[in-house]
Amino acid sequence: MHDAPRLIILANTSKPQVTAALRDLRPWLAERGTIVAEPDLDTLSATEKPALPEADLALVLGGDGTMLSQARYIVDYGIPILGVNFGKIGFLAEFDLNALHQHWDTIVAGRCRTTRRLMLEIMVFNTQAADCCVDELDADNCRFRALGLNDAVINAGEPFRMIELEFAVQPTDRNAGTTHFSGDGVIIATPSGSTAHNVSAGGPIISPGIEAMCFTPICPHSLAFRPIIVHADEGVRLRVNRANPGTHLVIDGQVSRKLKSGEQVYIRRHAKPLILIQHPEVDYWHMLAQKMHWAASPGGNNHS
Repeated sequence: MHDAPRLIILANTSKPQVTAALRDLRPWLAERGTIVAEPDLDTLSATEKPALPEADLALVLGGDGTMLSQARYIVDYGIPILGVNFGKIGFLAEFDLNALHQHWDTIVAGRCRTTRRLMLEIMVFNTQAADCCVDELDADNCRFRALGLNDAVINAGEPFRMIELEFAVQPTDRNAGTTHFSGDGVIIATPSGSTAHNVSAGGPIISPGIEAMCFTPICPHSLAFRPIIVHADEGVRLRVNRANPGTHLVIDGQVSRKLKSGEQVYIRRHAKPLILIQHPEVDYWHMLAQKMHWAASPGGNNHS
C-alpha cells in the first residue's frame, strides 16, 4: 500500500452506531490516508452503479450482511476489503474499531494475512436454452446474472410442495451426467458460505483456502443423496423441471429471482476472487470456535 493509502469507505449508515462512529473515524483516517470515495450504499444496489476511483483499501462498516452486499460490488475492482463489525457475529467483518486503531500500521504496511475468497457467478437462462455448457449458450437467453460470496439457494417456496430439479457437474453435452432429485431445494455454497445456510442444512464446513463449491440438497426425497464437494473450476447446471409458484433463486440471502419450470441456473467460479484482510491476532479456526461454537462441549465450554 501507499504510505498514505487511498481509502474507500463503504458504511452501512442505516445502523445508528455506524453513523456515530464515522464522526470520529473520518478525521482519524484522513490523518493517516486519503479518503477517495464514500458512496451511498443505497446507490450501489441500483442497476447503474457509480464507478469508484483507484484505491488501496476498502473499509466496510456494518456487519456480515454488509460485507456480503459490498463484496458483490467491490470484487471486480480488485481492492482488498476490511470489515469493521457493527453487527452480531462478525465472521466476515473480523475487526472492531479498537482493533482497527490498534493494527492500523500493520494493515497499511501489508503485514496482515489476506485470503482470496472464491465468489460465484450465477446465471439464469430461459426455457429455450439448450442443456449444454454455459460457454456455448446464447447470451440473449440469459435472463438474470448475479455474483455471490456465500451461496446460491434454490428454495421450493409456496405452497411448499417438493420441487423437481436435475443437475450436472461440468456439463458438456445434453443430458450427460445429469442427476434428478426432488426435495425442498438445494444450496450451492462457497467455502466462505459453508458456515451459513449450508451447515444448517447438514453440509460440511470447508476451509476458506480450498477452491471448491459444496452442493447440499435441502430435505431431498432420498436417503442416499448426501452433500458433495466439487472443484471450483467445475461449473454446475441445474434445470428446474417442476417449480412451485413461489420457487426462488436466492443469492447470499439478499438478492432473489423467481424461477419457473424449464429455466436453467448455471453456477461457476467468478473470474476474480475477493481479497479479504484478516485480523492479525485471530485465525479462521479460532473464530469458528469462539463465534460459532464449533466443537463446543455439551456443557457449553469452548476452546480457550
